[in-house]
Amino acid sequence: MSLIKEFNLQLYSVRELIKDNFPGVLKKVAEIGYTGVEFAGYGNLPASQMQELLEENGLKSISSHVSLERLLGALDEELSYNQQIGTQAIIVPYYSIATAQDVEKLAEQLAPIAKAVRSAGFTFGYHNHAHEFAKSEDGVTLLDLLMQLTDPKDVMLELDVYWAAYAGVDVLTYMQKQRDRIRLLHIKQMADFESKKCVDLDEGVLDFDKIIRKGLEIGVQHCILEQEEFAESPYLSLEKGYKHIMNL
Repeated sequence: MSLIKEFNLQLYSVRELIKDNFPGVLKKVAEIGYTGVEFAGYGNLPASQMQELLEENGLKSISSHVSLERLLGALDEELSYNQQIGTQAIIVPYYSIATAQDVEKLAEQLAPIAKAVRSAGFTFGYHNHAHEFAKSEDGVTLLDLLMQLTDPKDVMLELDVYWAAYAGVDVLTYMQKQRDRIRLLHIKQMADFESKKCVDLDEGVLDFDKIIRKGLEIGVQHCILEQEEFAESPYLSLEKGYKHIMNL
């Protein structure tokens, strides 16, 4: 029996394939076994068509990565689109922060957006990279400071375990530390701690059995594969990744 019943895919993983054939990609993703997707753009498809494609393939829209700039400039449009396709969470995928002042400004910008997103029926969160684990002047990591300065009811954390490990963080320890905020996990594998190369899920040093068990313990709702590099066919890697996780 698998640790988790469902596994999801961040569509940024297949961004090049999507350019030519978004419908075909969704069909193939579903055939592999993935039950949900996380969007990183919509390929210029109208929401009605995207909704049909998801329904045809038995896929759920787990979450959608939407830039802060887009949320500041076209929030209603994003909320309307994602309501129509049944998205559960809206995630800010990246923001450049380097100081405590940057984090304070970001937290101020996120607050009203988070309220609006939640009022529209979604959960709202932030996705980390490595730079947020740098420490501010008082020794607190920028990511921890962001969590301190945002309302736990409004802003959850989508923890990218690869980027946490890339920054030298012990993933399991950090998951315990932010156990009340982490509700989504980005599952991405690292070849080793020296090269830090992104590889297929069954080939690296991150122990996903332990990571997913910890996730279940702290209340993680969904695990999402993101893979940015492929040694062979993307679909072959995605199939290997799916089987690896579902056989844990």
